[in-house]
Amino acid sequence: MVESSKDKGSDNSYFKRLIVVLMLVQMLDSFSTVFPGAIQSAIASDFLAGFTTNQQDSIIAFGTAIVSIGMCFLFFSQYLSDRLGRKRMLIITVFGMSFAAVGMFFSTSYIMYMIFVFILSFFFSSDIWLIYVNEEAKTNKRALYSNIILMAGLLGPIFMVILRVIFISDIDPFWQGMTFFPIVLGFPLCVIIYFTLKETKKYQEMKESGINESRSFKEDLTAIFKTENRKPYIILLVIVFFRGMSGMYIGLFEKYIDNVRIGGERTISQDGVTIIFLMTIFAVFIAYAINGFLADKIGRKPLLYLWSFLSPISVIIWVFGAYHPSSAFLIVLVGYAMSHISFWGATGVIRLTTIELLPTDRRGTGVGFRSLIGSFGAIIALFLGSAVILVLGLGTTFLIFVMGNFIIIPIAYFFLKETKGVELGEVK
Repeated sequence: MVESSKDKGSDNSYFKRLIVVLMLVQMLDSFSTVFPGAIQSAIASDFLAGFTTNQQDSIIAFGTAIVSIGMCFLFFSQYLSDRLGRKRMLIITVFGMSFAAVGMFFSTSYIMYMIFVFILSFFFSSDIWLIYVNEEAKTNKRALYSNIILMAGLLGPIFMVILRVIFISDIDPFWQGMTFFPIVLGFPLCVIIYFTLKETKKYQEMKESGINESRSFKEDLTAIFKTENRKPYIILLVIVFFRGMSGMYIGLFEKYIDNVRIGGERTISQDGVTIIFLMTIFAVFIAYAINGFLADKIGRKPLLYLWSFLSPISVIIWVFGAYHPSSAFLIVLVGYAMSHISFWGATGVIRLTTIELLPTDRRGTGVGFRSLIGSFGAIIALFLGSAVILVLGLGTTFLIFVMGNFIIIPIAYFFLKETKGVELGEVK
């Protein structure tokens, strides 16, 4: 009895340590995900000054499309988490984000900069941390702990805003300073993970069983479509594809706001944009809190309906609101906050549902393939959008592509499986 009590105490102590480390990982991940999109105008000013506004926007959209191809490599990092383990791949993704930030800092041309952003896209949003916590947490607490880590991870974007205040202004912006955070946090964090975390219990059980030892890469890939949840998983991939196509505005919002001018003057200053970014971060807490407290109670699907409906409405508000002569800041603040609430709320639901549809030996591969499909959607939208932008501009292009979110609602209602309360060890 005494030994059992000690074991339980040790497990609780380790789980708390795991949560803290994963919070730091998510801080780094969320910062690395958002900061390239927060400095687009400074990059354009530094490297693309000889082009017109629409040409700059088109080049940036095209460059972002190329970078999105890098996100396809997320599939391999997540696939390798099934082969090499969750811990090894967590260290690799953290190191990769830090290494890419170093390259971005030393970039001397737009092409060189985009090469390192391309490398960065291999590693951010890998969801290795999410697999980690869901394989260690209790069944009825998975959504809660996942969203606690996500909320803590919002400190990353908060640091992004702080650095943006320091380094990005209307006069002589120093965008390179934005890379300091992933460099300073990432390399030490690799060491912390190596010495403090263990491999997940469910992964260790899977390795001991030898379930996937004899499978080739092709067999691993086809295996994710040979589960009891094959059909709902395919439906989820369709939903992810539409979301990938509709999310173009996330990376190009800052450039759009910089373009909007009345009488030659910005309707929102760089300081105003920074405040919007800051307030938007706090607004995302709402999405994570709602997911954390309601996903285990009412289910995943109702929340997906809510976020999918809210997303197009929010983009309409800030695209048109940016042109209001006296209230542009307030309207854009409200609308863009709603956009991030809906975007990250839906992303959280989809991440959780993916994990709950897949067995342990195929979980990393299945999560990676989901990322791959989302990247395909984003790539297609950005390549098409780079042409549309030349004719219609950024705002109208945003509105065209974001409408795909409405299609998600009936698809999810009729065909997607509810995964609330699923025991991960029993998924076959």
